[in-house]
Amino acid sequence: MILKMEGDNMSKVLILYYSFEGSTKKIAEYLANNLQVDIKRVEPVNELKSKGFSKFLWGGSQVIMKKTPEIKVLNINIDDYDLIILGSPIWAGNFAPPIYTMFEKGLIKNKKIAYFYCHEGGASKSVKRAMPSFDKDNNELIGDLSCLNVVKNFDMLKDEALNWAKKFVN
Repeated sequence: MILKMEGDNMSKVLILYYSFEGSTKKIAEYLANNLQVDIKRVEPVNELKSKGFSKFLWGGSQVIMKKTPEIKVLNINIDDYDLIILGSPIWAGNFAPPIYTMFEKGLIKNKKIAYFYCHEGGASKSVKRAMPSFDKDNNELIGDLSCLNVVKNFDMLKDEALNWAKKFVN
């Protein structure tokens, strides 16, 4: 974990992410390795098993119905961290339900949040839609980054994501 100086205080940084097909995981792990910060995957107890078009229908309906799937214990104390670099795929124009659970259960509070989101298009309003969750429990969104089509554009996106994250960590 990297510690960032803020005045006389040291800040601890955590990359917290959910990934369904691996795109968000790829960016999160790249950032963690290069920034030398802690990383933790949010895992639902019952992971979505749908494939093809049905995954969009099922996953999107969970977002629209504001489902909060049960998540596995993280085995970390989020309160120990000052900055959360939060990653999620975009489903139905918002972050994935396991991330929603984190906010609705009050597990992320009093944090500065830098948010990156992975998608294949249609994410233009995703930050605006996520703001009520970010604003909950005295959190502060300090930056966001759109990662379009990670599978195809990873070589370009990895440098952009790292430069973006360094603004908050270094």
